[in-house]
Amino acid sequence: MPERILVVARMLTVSQTRRDELLESLGHLAEIAQKDEPGTLKYAALIPREDDSKTVYAVEEYTDKAAFDLHMSSTGVKDINQWFADEKVLDPDDTPDVHILEYLPGFRFARAEVLKRPDPHVIFAELDYILGGLDTSIPYWKAVVETGRDHEPGTLVYGILKDTQKENRLCSIEAYESPEYLRDVHVPSQAIHNSIANTKHLRTGLRHHFLQKRGGFLYKE
Repeated sequence: MPERILVVARMLTVSQTRRDELLESLGHLAEIAQKDEPGTLKYAALIPREDDSKTVYAVEEYTDKAAFDLHMSSTGVKDINQWFADEKVLDPDDTPDVHILEYLPGFRFARAEVLKRPDPHVIFAELDYILGGLDTSIPYWKAVVETGRDHEPGTLVYGILKDTQKENRLCSIEAYESPEYLRDVHVPSQAIHNSIANTKHLRTGLRHHFLQKRGGFLYKE
């Protein structure tokens, strides 16, 4: 059975007004997905923690490609794409950055508690590896996921994914009850220590996106 698909898109709008309109539109799509798309498990609109007043992130999770295709063929998605075509919403000098990701089997969890948090601390990370380094890192990431799932109740969402477009890249999607929980509980864990100690030298790049949710949902029963 195929693993779930995660789509993370970064879009730069031309102004704060357009940014706010886009957030509102994505929030409306999230309401429809929550109610009418059983295969859409996450649909959230976010902005950077260091807000530039123009950037929007969309985080979307689907049970499989059929669920993804169903969402993309919906009237709401067609309408927003037509809006992009008809009006100057996105910065023409910037190309939206879209990641199509697949979870490593079993390398994910999410807690219903995230729905109760008005401002979960959300992170999307990109990790690039030397040739062969990604495979070496996987057992260490497995331990990180298991530690978070079994021993960190304030780690609300965690997943490790392969980038379908870049063979030497892993990504993570994470949400914590607070930045303090990330700093004081998750980062000092033995699993994170072991991962850094044994695989940091295999990385060629690491980029964190610290995000604030402005609409939508990060968990569905």
